[in-house]
Amino acid sequence: MDITVRQAGENDYAEIRRITVAAYADAGYIDDDYAYNHILGAIENRGYAGASLLVAESDGAIVGSVFMTRAGGDFSDVAHDGELEFRMLAVAPDQQHKGIGHALVREVIDRARRDPDLSGVVLTIAPQMDGQHKLYEEMNFVRMPSRDFVLSDSFSLHVYKLAL
Repeated sequence: MDITVRQAGENDYAEIRRITVAAYADAGYIDDDYAYNHILGAIENRGYAGASLLVAESDGAIVGSVFMTRAGGDFSDVAHDGELEFRMLAVAPDQQHKGIGHALVREVIDRARRDPDLSGVVLTIAPQMDGQHKLYEEMNFVRMPSRDFVLSDSFSLHVYKLAL
């Protein structure tokens, strides 16, 4: 499978929205009442300062996306100074396990390495996302329990970091 990763444009938003919500719903992480749906689906609102959205394409079709932001940005939760944070990695359900998620994360890492102001890449992930934990660990991200992002007494997100 030939995968190309590029910067997203406005014409991509509808497909990114469809894929992101479908990927999270298909995996059982969200349902119609899940409060995070409005964030997952609000592609047009991701034009936050210091942030960008990438898409993966295969055979001319968008098959995945990922959102990147810097520490202190409008949509950053866990990045410290000198870190790039990525969020909402999504691959179309019918395209998963084909290297698309890996290609998107590799592009995030490559972009971070080209920036002399960055020394690490971080992400948050729900504890139940077992397959994704394996992906990040295979790519040398290290779990950072001391930096977990606590949303409530009953829910927190795990933090992983890759030192550059």
